[in-house]
This record gives sequence, structure tokens and C-alpha cells, in this order.
Amino acid sequence: MYVITNTDNGKLYVGSATGRNGIYQRWKNYIDDGHGGNTELRKLVEQQGEAYVETHFRYTLLEHYDSTVPKNVVLARETYWKQALDTRKHGYNDN
Repeated sequence: MYVITNTDNGKLYVGSATGRNGIYQRWKNYIDDGHGGNTELRKLVEQQGEAYVETHFRYTLLEHYDSTVPKNVVLARETYWKQALDTRKHGYNDN
């Protein structure tokens, strides 16, 4: 479980990483394209460019799960953090 903080505007994005390569693979996706496939972050990268993300995004690990933890458990925790940080209303989470 991780949160991306936009230090320019304070908006947050909560995400999770499941699967064999976990957080390493997920964060590599962000390094590769700046948005990791997220719809709202993709819009931001299209508007502001990847340099904006490199300058203003801070990545923080909230919780760590190894690959033996069931996906539904990880997704439930992701939902918890989205609610706790209100990232659907005041951030980049749209689901």
C-alpha cells in the first residue's frame, strides 16, 4: 500500500501492489510513464508533462504485503486508506 503526494497542490493518490513483483513493479510503472496507468494521473501527465511528476510527486509506503497475502485483503486495505485520506473527493483516486 502506498500513497503518492503531489507536493504542488496537496492531492493524494492511494494505490496497492499485488502480484509477484509487488511494490517494485508498481513503482517501476510510475517511473516509466509518470502515471502507472491511472486515469487521473494520466490526465495530469498529459497536461503538465512528466517533468512535473518528477518534480512534485513523493512516494510513500503505507503498508507492505508479501505475495502470500490474498489480493482481496490488500484491496480492502486500499479501500480503507482511500476513505481515511478522502482521496476520491480530494485526490486522484476515481474508484
